[in-house]
Amino acid sequence: MATLLYITVSPRGNHSISRQLGNAAVEAWKKKNPTGRVIERDLSKTALTFVDLDWIGGAFAPPEYHTENHKKALAISDELVSELVEADEIILATPMFNFAIPASLKAWIDHVVRAGKTFRYNAEGRPEGLLAGKNKKVLAIIASGGAYSERSGMTALDHESPYLRFILGFMGITDVRFVQAGGTGEVLQGRKSADEFLAPHLREVAAAI
Repeated sequence: MATLLYITVSPRGNHSISRQLGNAAVEAWKKKNPTGRVIERDLSKTALTFVDLDWIGGAFAPPEYHTENHKKALAISDELVSELVEADEIILATPMFNFAIPASLKAWIDHVVRAGKTFRYNAEGRPEGLLAGKNKKVLAIIASGGAYSERSGMTALDHESPYLRFILGFMGITDVRFVQAGGTGEVLQGRKSADEFLAPHLREVAAAI
């Protein structure tokens, strides 16, 4: 049975462009995988902690040396890593904040990029992604106020998609596709309806599944 991990980030609920496109992607995936399982992880509703001393101590110490504080600090990390490991495919729907990823998504990344869990350094000191060879696929949907596609001439301002491609690859996930819904500012300013804006991106999402 195929397993999909659906990660949403925007706090804007049903008004979120990224969330609407992500929901459409999930529905398309369900049609192709009628017996599949979907794990939903809404980062706007998850009480994510930041990496602290107890987290670091626990992450780099053998389990038999874990204190209660270590276990408490790593609890959400263990849960998030388990979801990522279980998933065959991942749909990540996120906005762009200030040309990069939102803080909640960075916190998720800091919890799942863990030595001995999703990566390691080999005898030569080179990093190896422990999720390599698992045939995991990611569809990353990014909604942004401005448009940063190649034809816009503003790709240098997009610090989100290159980072996501790199950090997923660092864990061994290299099959990553992007749907970039740039220009949501036109909707907010009333120059284009949400339906008009969504239409071409919904077709792009459907083709990517």
